Amino acid sequence: MGIKTLRYTPTVLWFGAILFASFMPSQHLRHEWFLFPNEDKVIHAIMYFGLALLFLLNSRKSFSLTKRFIIISVISICLIGGMIELLQPILSNRTCDFPDFVANSTGAVLAGGVVWILGKTNMLR
Repeated sequence: MGIKTLRYTPTVLWFGAILFASFMPSQHLRHEWFLFPNEDKVIHAIMYFGLALLFLLNSRKSFSLTKRFIIISVISICLIGGMIELLQPILSNRTCDFPDFVANSTGAVLAGGVVWILGKTNMLR
């Protein structure tokens, strides 16, 4: 296993945690755990912000973080989030929730924006 492969280990582990949380049966989720209404949307945004941020930061050694690369990466992560939402009713007893997809995408877009701004200000060197 090369150094380039190991570079993506945090991203793969984070994605594994997202998959586990996304396909966990709903009977294991307790609503009394939530502190405020729609807290799960904030959690979705944080999870996908983290995924996009890790992927983009891990990629900067192998790829130039151009605007095009960031946009394609963010769109890909949004599509993955959408596919996970569509698969939830099939692979677990969860429902497909469009607001979850919006929250996932919001997190990924925000991470792309942060990386773009950091790249423009040369803070990623």
